This record gives sequence, C-alpha cells and structure tokens, in this order.
Amino acid sequence: MFQLLRDKFSTAQLKARYQRLVQERLLQLTESTSTMPVSEDPGDWEMVGGKHQSGQDPHTQAMTREQVRKLIQENPHASNILRTLECYVTGPGLQFKHECVCKSSRMSDADDDLLEAADSLWEAFLQSADGHYSSQEHARRTWRDGECFIRKFGRESWPPSVRFVDPERFAATPQEPDSQGIVTAPHDVETPLAYLYSSRGGRVASAGLRADRIPADEILQTRIGVDSNEKRGRSLFAAILEPLIAYSKWMETELLARKLQSSIVLWRKVQGSSQTADAFAENAGSGTTLNGQRRERFSPGSILTTNHATDIQFLQPNTNFGDAASLGRMLLLSIAAGAGLPEFMLTSDASNGNFASTMVAEGPAVKYFQSQQQFFSKEFSRLWKWIMQDAVELGLLPIDFFERVTIKWTFPGLVNRDRPKERLTDARLVESGILSRAEVARRDGVDPVVMESERERERGLESDS
Repeated sequence: MFQLLRDKFSTAQLKARYQRLVQERLLQLTESTSTMPVSEDPGDWEMVGGKHQSGQDPHTQAMTREQVRKLIQENPHASNILRTLECYVTGPGLQFKHECVCKSSRMSDADDDLLEAADSLWEAFLQSADGHYSSQEHARRTWRDGECFIRKFGRESWPPSVRFVDPERFAATPQEPDSQGIVTAPHDVETPLAYLYSSRGGRVASAGLRADRIPADEILQTRIGVDSNEKRGRSLFAAILEPLIAYSKWMETELLARKLQSSIVLWRKVQGSSQTADAFAENAGSGTTLNGQRRERFSPGSILTTNHATDIQFLQPNTNFGDAASLGRMLLLSIAAGAGLPEFMLTSDASNGNFASTMVAEGPAVKYFQSQQQFFSKEFSRLWKWIMQDAVELGLLPIDFFERVTIKWTFPGLVNRDRPKERLTDARLVESGILSRAEVARRDGVDPVVMESERERERGLESDS
C-alpha cells in the first residue's frame, strides 16, 4: 500500500515537471520570435534557406586531394605538369639576397654588418631545416593540395625548427563544426586565431576526440585557387581532374582495341551439309565446342591444306582509330587549357607546330610562370619575415631590422635564347645611347649597383698595384 502511494506521488511529480518544461520552452519560443530593437540587434543575419558557405565542403576537398595525389603518382601528364612548374618557378637559379633599404647608392659599415649578420642567421636556419623544408616542396604541396601548412617550433633559441603539416590534419571538431579546422576572428574570416590540429586527421574529428588549438602565429598557410574570404585552398589540378581520368580511360580502351584487332580470327567456310563440315573439322585437328559451334586452335606456323570448295577469311574488328586519335587530342587540349600550358609542354612533343607557332604558343605560358614566380615571391618573403621575427625577438637583430633590410628574389630564367648574340646587339645599343649599362647588366641577371661597386674596388686594387 505504501509503495502504491509513492508511485502515484512520483507520477504526479513527473507530470508537473513535464508541464513546467513545456511552458518554459513555449515562453522562450515566444520571446525569440518577438521584435527586437535595432540597438540590440546583434547583426548575425543569415540567408533565407540555410547558412551560406563559400567554397567546397570538406568532404569534396578531401576527395579531390586524394585523387590528385594518386594521379600525380600514376598519370604521366599530371606528373609532367607538376614537374614543369617546379622547373620554371622553383628550379635551378632560385636564390635571394638581403638588400639595404637605403636611398643612397653607398652603404655604411653598419649596414654592411647588418646584412652580413642577416645572411649568417638565415644560412644557419637553412642548414638546420635541411631535409625538413625546401622551397620546391613548399610550392609542390601548394599546387598539389591547393594549400600548404608550415609549423614553427622552438622560438626560445635560434634557429627555430619548421615542419610541413598535411592539410587533412586540420579538421573541424564537434565543438566547432563550421570552422574547417581554422578558427577565425568574429565577423572576419580572413584573420585566423587558431588552427585545430587532429592527431588522427580527417574531415571532421570524432565526438570523443578533441583537437589541439595551435596559435595562429605558429602556423604559416599558403593557399591558391580561392577567394580571400575562403579558409581552405583549391588544388591546381581540380579543374583538369576529370579530363585526366578520361584520357587514361581512353588510352586503356584503345590498347584493348589494339589487342583485339591483333588477334586474328579464322573463318573457314565449307560447302556442303553440316555432316561434311563436322568431318572436315575432325580431320583438321583438335578443337573445342561452345554452344554447338566448333572452335579450332592453330599453333604458330600451322599449314592449312584445303580443297577448292573451302573458303577461308581472316576477320578483324574495325576500331575506327582515325576518329579515336582526334578524340584523344581533344582531351589533351582540354587538359592543356586547364593547366595553362601549351600542348607541346604538356606532351613534351613539339612536332605539331613549327618554330614560329611554338614561339607564339609559349607566350601565355611565360606570363603564367611569371605570375607564379611573383606569387611565391610574396609567400617566400612571408616565410622569411616569419622566421627572422624570432631573431629580432631574441635580440640577434635590431628592432628596426625590417625597416632597414629587405630581400630580393631571383627566379629561374623563363626564356632560352641565344644570349651571346643578343649581348652584341645590346652593346651596339649602349654605344648608340639607346640603352644604359645598368639595363644590360640587368638583362644578364646581375645587380648593376653591385657590379659598379665591384668595378670601383677592382680599379682601386689595380691602381694600388
């Protein structure tokens, strides 16, 4: 009896609690849908129909990244595109030097000492980062994955250590599902505050796994192919991914057709009844029977002897190779257009054009390489400033170091011409007063100011001797 009364009391208590929760939810719903003064409006408006998010979703980005990495390893044209970009942008000839930000042509002894200290510090950093960082890998990861992440360690001593971090390590968490692995400032998606590093990696970290928050000043991100208000980059090969796959499938189909065409099928017609044909087949040798039709096999070098009543035909399938060749070239042209390269650079075959057409075709590619060089010049300068800032904080360089020193990048030459012949023409233009000696020096890839100071030093040594 006492248990029955206690159960009824518990039931009444739960019913009252349920009614109270319903009333509270209704009150909250009513207050949230009521009008709000303009002065209290937070301004977090969203588009009708759901939240708008620019760029690709993390799942599509991860799938594209995996397909591109596989293609670069297996597809010759994708590998050639990446290798060509590396040669012309970060290939042999890539170097930089520290320069003094001074208006006068002569530098003081303090400026010389500062440049020498900067050179030695940067050389120490490159030696410590050997095997862990290179400008070639920096650019290659950016083109391949659409973005490149570099993390810096050991800011308490010089030189700091840097490591590349795979893009899939930065992923959204259940606590911040819309972050894409990068936490930005409120109302400013272009200012990162922290990066969510997941030890397992993936598109979204699992509910039981929390990502580490890495401060933004420890990560350097380079991204391409997207707008400035998008957090993650887009691979350079994303636009040509489907044509590359289609061309690989086309080649596989054509190779199968060639194998089928090379397999000669012998069709022998025997005049007479079916019993006559069976007897002829029995005398011809061993064979196999499939669905009532007898198939005979002949080894290489077999000799067939028949009478005049036997008709022998060799059958081969028609593969229409003439149409297939134009289809394959159309796919190559679409890949070349998506990559921004002429056809002869994609296929390494310039037989389709003469010298004049090749010269015209390489013009857009040269401009494209120049734009890539300018882009990575800024990115490498960001890296340089990011690293040298630690030297300033450690007291190894003065506070006004970045106001007194800058860097100048020298990239590989893009046009291969007969320079000795052009140099003779430049010398005549200098004698005519059309070109200056400084411009000729710049065309040879040297600094005219440095050349002049070295010439003065050499003349001084010759006069002393």
